[in-house]
Amino acid sequence: MSTAIIYASTYGSTRKIAQILNQKISDSTLVDIKKEKIDPNVFDTIILGSSIYIGQVDKHLKNFISMNMDVLKSKRVGIYLCCGFEENVQTYLDTNFDKELVNRAVIMTMGGEMDVSKMSFAHKMITRMVQKSEQGRNREVVLHPEKADEFLKQMFSQTE
Repeated sequence: MSTAIIYASTYGSTRKIAQILNQKISDSTLVDIKKEKIDPNVFDTIILGSSIYIGQVDKHLKNFISMNMDVLKSKRVGIYLCCGFEENVQTYLDTNFDKELVNRAVIMTMGGEMDVSKMSFAHKMITRMVQKSEQGRNREVVLHPEKADEFLKQMFSQTE
């Protein structure tokens, strides 16, 4: 059973999770969709990963999904999101993914990281505005790589 882990990472969190998943799956192919093309037809399982920025999935991943929707609907699919506002996951799914695909997929958020040293000037400004609006809520934005095992357990228990 072959698995493609197709991801789009903005500042590295999504890539970290993709690499962790790749290490844990024996027959997997890791694909940075911003840099590589892939034929999803040759895989049994497709894992899609993206960062969330201003409520949106990366445009490269969105384009891949749009161009391959029929194929994806015929595969076992998992979706993981790296985001700072995990409580908004349903909104992110509703606004970025096909409803039928979401209903069939294993979905998990993996948290996120906000490393401002890697951000562009515009992203730094937006991050500061969000942080100011969140003052008093004691929100800690952290990546949760330990969720990879739970995600994979759910992914591969569907057919076993």
